[in-house]
Amino acid sequence: MNHQLVKTKNVQAFFAGMEVLKKGVKGRMGMMLIFGPPGTGKTFITQKQAMEDDTVYVRCKYIDKPKSLLHSIVAELGEEPRGYTSHLFNQALEQLLMRPRTLILDEADYMVQAGIIEIIRDLNDMANTPIIIYGMGNIDKKIQRFPHLVDRIRAIVQFKLFDITEIKMLGKQVYKAEIDDSGYEYIAKTGQGKFRVTNDLFDLAERLHKRTPNLKAITADHLAPTWAKEKQRERRS
Repeated sequence: MNHQLVKTKNVQAFFAGMEVLKKGVKGRMGMMLIFGPPGTGKTFITQKQAMEDDTVYVRCKYIDKPKSLLHSIVAELGEEPRGYTSHLFNQALEQLLMRPRTLILDEADYMVQAGIIEIIRDLNDMANTPIIIYGMGNIDKKIQRFPHLVDRIRAIVQFKLFDITEIKMLGKQVYKAEIDDSGYEYIAKTGQGKFRVTNDLFDLAERLHKRTPNLKAITADHLAPTWAKEKQRERRS
């Protein structure tokens, strides 16, 4: 398997948004909102971006309150979190002023639900640092009740499920196994265009290819029974 980032529509939209975000407006760095249904590769792309760029990745949690969220941000910025909420905020602000970095907040729906997303607006204002927030399919509507936050969003990127063309591109660029049209159709139908399931099916094709290297191509008839058996085993365990 080749671990390169395939230039799907979602990837292209992400980097186009990043270009807008990096430019800023009159010296002010804004925010980018990325949203879409589960399984579209949002987290994968953000984590990969965080590894390759001077970017800080923080996953928000259902149990987060202002203190725990800021604790996570400070820790990811490389500082030992200390003190109460106000001190943690100042720690995060100090780190971002001292060494400006893009801050990525995944699962941002939890921040909206808990009413703590205004903390992120304050960090954006006071540190003048680019911030990317990721959420599910309706976070773009949820944040409308925070107009001051919406005003700071410079780019909006909607992630979508893979179509058959992108699935074929992914298979040919990332995986070694030769797959025929019936195999790709099976992967598209079974994976429903979702990133994780689609990759699991490609992993299965790779394993079948290694077991039977003389096969010309992996077909739907090869994938379907093995996939069904593996899912059955998972349900039993």
